[in-house]
Amino acid sequence: MPNWRPLFLCAFLAPLLNAANSTVLVVPFHNESKYGDLNWIGESISETLVSELGEAGSIVLQRAARDEGYRRLTLKSEALLTKASLLKLGQTLDADHICYGTFQVMLPSADAQPRDGSIRITARFLDLRKLRDASEFSETGKLLDLSRLEEHLSWQAIQHLDPQTTITAQQLLQPSKLIRLDAKESYIRGLLSTNEAQKQQWLQQAARLDPRYPQPAYQLGRIAFTRKDYRQAADWFGKVPNDDPLYLEARFRMGLSTYLAGDYTTAEKCFRELSQAAPLNEVFNNLGATESRLNEPSALVDFRRALEGDQADATYRFNVGLVLYRQGSFSEAEKHFKAVLERNKDDREASTMLARCQQQTPGVSGSSPKASSSERLKDNFDLTAFRQLKAMLQTAQQ
Repeated sequence: MPNWRPLFLCAFLAPLLNAANSTVLVVPFHNESKYGDLNWIGESISETLVSELGEAGSIVLQRAARDEGYRRLTLKSEALLTKASLLKLGQTLDADHICYGTFQVMLPSADAQPRDGSIRITARFLDLRKLRDASEFSETGKLLDLSRLEEHLSWQAIQHLDPQTTITAQQLLQPSKLIRLDAKESYIRGLLSTNEAQKQQWLQQAARLDPRYPQPAYQLGRIAFTRKDYRQAADWFGKVPNDDPLYLEARFRMGLSTYLAGDYTTAEKCFRELSQAAPLNEVFNNLGATESRLNEPSALVDFRRALEGDQADATYRFNVGLVLYRQGSFSEAEKHFKAVLERNKDDREASTMLARCQQQTPGVSGSSPKASSSERLKDNFDLTAFRQLKAMLQTAQQ
C-alpha cells in the first residue's frame, strides 16, 4: 500500500474530491408503522448504512456528529423531519448528501409477534449541493431478514453515490455480515441506552446471542477502557475480525489498552500493523511509544514520522525531545521542549525536561525510560480523515 501519511496534502488535493467521496449524513429512519417499540429499527438501518458507506470510501458523519446537529436544532431523533429541517441539519453539519427514509412493519395477524412480520424500507438521498431529491430505493422482506435487507439497501446506496463502484452485492451479503435479529435489537437498544448498567447488559446480551457480531464487542471494549479495565478492553477489541469495517479502530484501541496494561510487545504489534494499513500520525506516535518502552532504537524514527505529519503538535514534539534527551542530545532536545512550552507555558513536565536539558543532567540509567518523563500517547484515531486522504490521492492518480 502507498504511504498516505502526509496529511498536509489534503489542502492541495481537496478540489479533486468527486461525488463518491463527498460528505454524507445518514439520519435515523422513521417508523411509519403503529408499533412504537420497533423504533430501534430506524437506528439499526442508519448504523448499517454509516458503516458500509464509510467502508466503501464515502466520508460519512458519525453518530456523535449527527446527534450534535440534532441537539443544536432541537430535533427529535425519532421524528419524521421535514425537507426544511433536513436542509438545516445538513448545512449545520456541512454535509453534501443526506440519506433519510422510512420503514413500515406489517404483521400477518393482530396477535402475531413482530418477528413474524414483514418490513418495507424506503430510502432517499437529498443532494444539498443541487438542492434536489434523488430517486428513492427500497427493500421488502421478512423482518427476520432485517440484516440482509439493510446490507442490500447499503449496496444500493453505494451504487447511487458512486455508479462506478466495483463493490458487489455479494460482498455485502456474505454470511459474516448477516446478524440475528434479536442480537441486532439488543445491540441497538444498548447503543441508545443512557443508563450505563443497562447499556452494558444489552451489549453483553447481543454479544452472547451472536458471537460473530463485532459491534457489541467493540462497544464493550470502549466501556471497559473507560473504566480502566485495560486487559478486559483488549480482549473485547481483539474479538473484532480483520474483515470488519471496525477492525482498524479496534486494533488501535487494542494497542492503547495493551500499552496501558503494560503489555508493550502486543501493543507494538497492533500499532506496527496499523502503520502499514492506516499510516496516520497518531499511529506512528503510539508505535514510537511502544518501541521506546521496549528500548528499541526505531522509536525516534517513528516519533519523527509523526512530527513530520504535524509540526504543530505538542505531543509529537515532546516525544521527540524525550528520546533525544535520553540519548544525550541535550541541545537538540532543548529545542523541542521549548517549542512545546511555546504552545503551553503551563506544561510542567516539559519545563522539567527543558531544565534537565539545559543543565545536561542525564537520567539515572542514561537511556532508561524510567529515568525521565513518560512518552505521551494519542487516543484519537481519525479513520475518516485517512479514508478521505486516500480517496483524494487515488483520484489524483487516475
